[in-house]
Amino acid sequence: MAFRSFHEDGKTEACVLRIVNKSSRRVKALWVGFDGKEQNYLDIDPGHGRPQQTYNTHVWRIRFADTDVLVGEYVGPSAALEVLPDGSLRVSGWTAAAPQPKPEWGQYCRRGEALGIEIWSYECVDRRAVRIAEHLLRRMLSGSPPELLRRLAAGGARLAIIGRSQLTTDMPPHAFLKWSEGGRDTDTTTRGLGGTREAPTTSCGEENLTMEEDKFYPSENILIHEFGHAVMNIGLTTEERAAIKQLYDKAYCSGLYDKASYIMENEEEYWAEGTQAWFDATLRDDVTSGVNTREKLKMRDPGLAAVMTRVYGDGPWRYPHDSPAPFRMRSTSQRRSSDGAASPEAAGAAGQHPSGGAAGADAPPDLAAAAAAAAPTTLSAPDVEESMERARLAASWSGAGGGAGGWLLPGVPGSLSCCLPGCLGGPRRSPRGEGGVGEGEFGATASGRAGSGLCGGCLAGAGAGLRAGAGAAPGCGTALWRAIRGSVRGHSQHATVKMS
Repeated sequence: MAFRSFHEDGKTEACVLRIVNKSSRRVKALWVGFDGKEQNYLDIDPGHGRPQQTYNTHVWRIRFADTDVLVGEYVGPSAALEVLPDGSLRVSGWTAAAPQPKPEWGQYCRRGEALGIEIWSYECVDRRAVRIAEHLLRRMLSGSPPELLRRLAAGGARLAIIGRSQLTTDMPPHAFLKWSEGGRDTDTTTRGLGGTREAPTTSCGEENLTMEEDKFYPSENILIHEFGHAVMNIGLTTEERAAIKQLYDKAYCSGLYDKASYIMENEEEYWAEGTQAWFDATLRDDVTSGVNTREKLKMRDPGLAAVMTRVYGDGPWRYPHDSPAPFRMRSTSQRRSSDGAASPEAAGAAGQHPSGGAAGADAPPDLAAAAAAAAPTTLSAPDVEESMERARLAASWSGAGGGAGGWLLPGVPGSLSCCLPGCLGGPRRSPRGEGGVGEGEFGATASGRAGSGLCGGCLAGAGAGLRAGAGAAPGCGTALWRAIRGSVRGHSQHATVKMS
């Protein structure tokens, strides 16, 4: 049995493990740290599989979750680890082929920026969607405290726009999710993911931004919901997040909301759904137990409204004031036609938000032009709006700051996200139990590449070669990282997948 993980120049190389649970019991995958202590990274239900980025000199142990009995241990190159029905561990060769972007998409690159938050997409995404995203971020955060904006920028908060012909995992920061098995399918249940400190890229669909032919979420704005996650996870302090958790617990125990509604799923959805209501960015009231406007939130949940006021301000702007088009609400009795497109008889009527405000009214010139260019279309959300039903994935496997995360892809800068050899003594658990970097471990981002998420040691070594920072474990893979440092913009201790 190997006692601990280590790094050795010329020997340590990045790899991927695909851990599949074919037994009838839940298992957990634990990384054996440089100090020999086990740290839980993944909990895998029966019939499910999860990918895990790591290194060939890192030790992993699989244990049954209910008894802590050891199933097996592995250290080595990329492999598939299968927990079999008889409780044994089968190891076989496996290669994680990097997904290749389609030529017609163009390059994945920076397309815009708002308040220090970069907006990335492939070149196939309409420039109008980028302008709308910039506008929404500025409006959403116009009343936020400067220190919150600084934390977002320093934490590498980004927005990725999913092209209308693309899938969520086509985005480099989320590509790693392609190798999950069982549970929710990322590409069929999401059109956007919320950013976390471990995975700071938030994403949303192009069609939802432009409000053109949105078959998934025509009755709400997804950017405001998903970036609400980023605000909570990256922009707020530990104390502020704890206060939200207390408000959520109180609301749940008191029955303030229907416990079956999505807003009561956990404290993160409590905050994100509340953020949508704060900006009147949804027509739906089924997922929020009737609360879909700021006024309703103030009346129902004054405690949460008070925190929203401190975080976002209480200014006059609401999403419908200058949205590119009106929301569309689909009746539950409506159904899609057999060819997959919304049939004329199933077409939903334009939804008038309780806050009022016509599409394009008081819109800035670029948004008004975008709205005018798109003739109002009567749309019907297909059944996928019900089946997706607010599935929000926090893809917390990727870099701790600034980088796109994921794999090295041709023409995609910053698309590798792995743990830095020996960085600050190894991984630390986050408050939600995910593997990854905890708050404060990447504070040294003001110099060098601001907001890159690299630790002080990385920044110090960005020129003549990386060297260990204060507190770094000896034996860092300097040669490995010197070879690829030009492509690395962010990293995490280990990559994990987290459903939220």
